[in-house]
Amino acid sequence: MRATLCIALTLVACSSPQPEPGSESPAAVQPETDPAAIAEVEAPQAAPEPEPKAAPAEPAWSPRPDDPTEPHHRVENPEALAYFYDQLAALDDGEQSVVRVVHLGASMIGMDDLPSIMRGKFQTRFGDGGAGLVLLQRYMTNYIHRWVDLRGKGWEHCYIGYLCKRDGHYGLGGATFWSTGGASTRIATRKKGQGSSASHIELWYATQPRGGRLKLQVDGGEPVVLDTRAEALADAFHTLDVEPGPHSVTVKPGGGGQARAYGVVLETKQGVVWDQFSWLGAFTKRMHAWDDAHIAAQVKQRDPALLVFTFGGNDTRRLANKKIKPAQYTAEFVEGIEKVRAGKPEASCLVTAMTDRSKSLDFDVSAVLGDVVEAQRQAAKEAGCAFFDSFTAMGGKGSLSAWRRKKPPLAAPDRKHLNHAGREVLGGWIYDALVAGYVAHRLKG
Repeated sequence: MRATLCIALTLVACSSPQPEPGSESPAAVQPETDPAAIAEVEAPQAAPEPEPKAAPAEPAWSPRPDDPTEPHHRVENPEALAYFYDQLAALDDGEQSVVRVVHLGASMIGMDDLPSIMRGKFQTRFGDGGAGLVLLQRYMTNYIHRWVDLRGKGWEHCYIGYLCKRDGHYGLGGATFWSTGGASTRIATRKKGQGSSASHIELWYATQPRGGRLKLQVDGGEPVVLDTRAEALADAFHTLDVEPGPHSVTVKPGGGGQARAYGVVLETKQGVVWDQFSWLGAFTKRMHAWDDAHIAAQVKQRDPALLVFTFGGNDTRRLANKKIKPAQYTAEFVEGIEKVRAGKPEASCLVTAMTDRSKSLDFDVSAVLGDVVEAQRQAAKEAGCAFFDSFTAMGGKGSLSAWRRKKPPLAAPDRKHLNHAGREVLGGWIYDALVAGYVAHRLKG
């Protein structure tokens, strides 16, 4: 056998020895020819599919540093405020909307005192939605609106507290106005601060048989003439959108018959509005005087997120004189709430208890205050409303005298009412309780 010598001194491959003639190549030196094996070695490995990226988590909501969380006195049944809180949350998150509150009550909310405190605080926190619904005239000294310059004269009127309209069409504010000529109203945004701008205007009026015309004028421009003649008494609303800024609205009868109206809305497009309608001397059951379909239509048009009821001071003498029992008062209150809520059943509602007092007219009512407050608490529960116990928050029976003795005094000398300083305290407590509930509602998710 011939030997072959291969010495590798460089990187040149040596040739394989040639087989002798007639001999076979050893199997060990045969090249790999299995296609599957070749494919396994040579085929590129597929890259693994990338994991899908998770969507970035929504940032968790957190309260503002000045949002109260530990109020002086908490709201009872805060779950009843869920709809209101959800509307505030949308506004808080940047949605362009108006969150409306309608506040009804007797003299405890008179002179737009307590309501203006609430309005100012909510508009500072959530945005200025404007003045809201303003009645055509100061039909009594107890009614004013601090966010507008209201100048009305010459209108005849009927106030729900006197039960003077058999048709039950008193408007949402509890007062209706009419004239065949000579009356006029001018409502203007105030010069600075909250309520100084409007971009949405509405005239609330009535159509009726033999109705006359109404003239609506914005900023001294060309009047819009509205014919109020119709086959039957009904609610009507005329709306205008204007450039944001200061505006004035003038309403006058235009001849042709009796023109009947309720008020004017001045709003922006984003923020909170706190309407208030104080009924001096009215019993809680005066809410029953509204025609059912009428008040439902009024509330539907106003579209409130929250209805607030602050009554009771005048009802104390009915209990003190044994003309009514606490359970009857509860039933009256529930009926009134349900009549108002029928226009928007999903709206939240809040009952605020009467404050301490010792008199109603000339009657000593101190002995029945606890009964009235408990009846109001029960009414809130039965109607599905939240409840703020103003009476207990301020110290219970006899606390009004203590508030009067404070320096400076927090109560009026009439033994019935808080003064402005006292209402600032109470309004702050109610605001803190509502916002603390809002914070808890959002954190709970």
